[in-house]
Amino acid sequence: MIRRLAIASALVVSFHAAAAEPIGLTEDEFRMYRQYKSALTDARVQAMKPDKRLPAIAKDAGFKLKEFEAAVSKAEAAGDVRAKCEANLKEIFSTGALAGKVGRLEFDDSAAQGVAYVQWFNEEQEELPVEASYAAARAAEACPVASTITVWAQDKAVPKTRVFQALVSSGSARRINVEKVKDFAVTRYMKLFEKVKSVANGDDP
Repeated sequence: MIRRLAIASALVVSFHAAAAEPIGLTEDEFRMYRQYKSALTDARVQAMKPDKRLPAIAKDAGFKLKEFEAAVSKAEAAGDVRAKCEANLKEIFSTGALAGKVGRLEFDDSAAQGVAYVQWFNEEQEELPVEASYAAARAAEACPVASTITVWAQDKAVPKTRVFQALVSSGSARRINVEKVKDFAVTRYMKLFEKVKSVANGDDP
């Protein structure tokens, strides 16, 4: 029995460690890599000799070649960044202020600038700024390669009704202190968001 419990505990620890695996890339490095992947689909780049492609892409994009080469190398070694980000999002929101309240947690890496998406179910409208600030800060922590974080909330009592939506840059989201969202969400942190629509403000999200 003790041995089985030990094995089970080890599996749980192993799962959490895998889910919270570091991405190993910065936002800028990821952006460089996505631009590299996009450029490879260009017929003019495909016509070049393989050893000429990286320098040509770097020059066209205005990147320093050594930094560009390092970013591509790191990204290739990082593996499935999207899967890692989404696993990290699920892990980080499994505890804390929004535990049991989140819906969709996704990372879109189809464009040069990655976007993290966090949806949750709101019970009290006055809590929307606090929850949005918390969601953005934790998403930036979980998925450091995202350039933008989109957050939105549904009414828990009427799940098909959206009550809040906004977006924020990851750089701004990292300025949010999750320990102080109750104190500064309304007066400070909500100013970091863009395209805010909240039923608490009389908007129609």
